[in-house]
Amino acid sequence: MIYVVILVSLAACLLYYIYQGKYRRSQFEEHVTLSAQYRIQDHAGQYSGNLKSRYGSLIFNASRKDEQLRAVVIRKVKIYHRGVSVKLNQSAIIPFVENKDQGLAISVRFRITSDRQSVDLSGCQVLLAGVLNLKGGDRVPFKMSMPIENVYQHEEEVHIQQLDLPIFH
Repeated sequence: MIYVVILVSLAACLLYYIYQGKYRRSQFEEHVTLSAQYRIQDHAGQYSGNLKSRYGSLIFNASRKDEQLRAVVIRKVKIYHRGVSVKLNQSAIIPFVENKDQGLAISVRFRITSDRQSVDLSGCQVLLAGVLNLKGGDRVPFKMSMPIENVYQHEEEVHIQQLDLPIFH
């Protein structure tokens, strides 16, 4: 009889945990759209896209879906890749200005600890934990994982690469 009670309580805890994870993610998706890209650095402060570098940055692009959101506070970042470590010394904050529909981007540095010459993070998962600050002082905690899309390119670089110019010989 005791085993049945333990089994039922474990199943209830598991279902509650799964429900909370989906509930928190759906609340997050109601307020903000977030995507992640990465960039590898040759040396601190210079982005090159060179995949043989030892440091890099995750770039999070965010845009809000409603006027209730005041800020996204990211307190924990973890990349699911053996060769990369993230040390977040302070919270990363994405603030939103009232009555403006803007998309913002922030970056979080990471260190490449792998001995491999090149590290490709496209498709790797990144875990984020933090809070959504809403109007009226409400806070909605979130914990979610999302894929890293690809190597970051600034919008101007993308537009330059899309030009079809004639080639003169």
